[in-house]
Amino acid sequence: MIQMMDYSNEPCRDILCVDVKSFFASVEAVERKQHPLKAKIAVVSKPDNNGGLVLAASPLVKKLYGIKTGTRVYEIPKNVSIEIVEPRMALYVKRNLEIVELFKQFVADEDLHVYSIDESFLDVTHSHGLFGTTEEIARKIQYLIWKKMKLVVTIGIGDNPLLAKLALDHDAKRNPDSNYIAHWHYESVPETIWNITPMKDFWGIGSRTEKNLQRIGIHSIYDLSQFDVKKLKKRFGVIGEQLFFHSHGIDRTRLSDSFTPRETSFSKNQILNRDYIEKHEVEIVIREMAEENAMRLRKHHLTAG
Repeated sequence: MIQMMDYSNEPCRDILCVDVKSFFASVEAVERKQHPLKAKIAVVSKPDNNGGLVLAASPLVKKLYGIKTGTRVYEIPKNVSIEIVEPRMALYVKRNLEIVELFKQFVADEDLHVYSIDESFLDVTHSHGLFGTTEEIARKIQYLIWKKMKLVVTIGIGDNPLLAKLALDHDAKRNPDSNYIAHWHYESVPETIWNITPMKDFWGIGSRTEKNLQRIGIHSIYDLSQFDVKKLKKRFGVIGEQLFFHSHGIDRTRLSDSFTPRETSFSKNQILNRDYIEKHEVEIVIREMAEENAMRLRKHHLTAG
C-alpha cells in the first residue's frame, strides 16, 4: 500500500522561486547587445590561467559544448566560438539589486527572501488583489525583467518554498515550451517529486547522503517517501526526518518568519589555480585559511567547540 500524506493541515501558500538564467553570462551578453539565449559567453575567473574556473556559461554554450559552472579553462574546447570574459562582480550585484527592487513592487519586504545573487523566493499569497493570479504575477515579473533589463528568468510555483524550488530546478529551467514557468503542488507529488532522479539531484541530498541512503535500501525518492520515518530519524537524526517529509513535498517554512541561527560559524574557501601535490604547499594553504578563521573568531570573541 502506497504511503500518502494528509495535506489538509499543511501550509498552502503561493510561492514563486525566481531564477535568472545563467545570470553572470546573461548580464555580460546584454552589456554586449546580445540576446542572453543566443550568446556564446563564458565568464571565467583568471582566464589567462589554465586552472581558471568557469563561473557561468550562456545557455547555448552549455548546450553545444557541455561547459558549465566549475569547468576549468583547460577543459574548454579549443577553436570554438566562445567569448571568454572576466567576471565583473560589482556589475552583477548592481543588477541583482535592481531585480530585487522590482520584486518589491509585488510583495512586502517580509515576503521576499533573496536566496542567492540570481535566485529569490516571493510569497505572493497577499498580492492577488493588486496583481492577479499567481501565474499572472509570474508572467508580469518575467515581462518586466525582460523589458527593463533584457534578462530571461525562470519561475517555479509551489504551495511552499520546497515545491517552488523543485519546480524551478526540475521543470521550469528545462521547459521553454511553458515559457520557463512550472507549477508543482501537493497533489502532484507522485508525478513530480517521486520521479526526480538521481537522488543526489534532490534538494538536501548530496552524493554522500545518497550512498548512505542506498546502504539501507533506499534507491529513489519514492523509496524514501515509503520508508519508516522513525528508522530514518534514528539513523540520520533530524535530517533523516526532514528528508522524509521533503520527499512528500512538505516544507513548513514561511518566508515572513524571521530566522535567527542557533549557531554562528565561519568558513573560508579558496580556488587554487593549479594542483597542489607537495605536502608543505598544501599545509601552507590550509594554515592560511585556518589563521584567517581564527582571526575572525577572535574578532567576535568566540571560541570553537
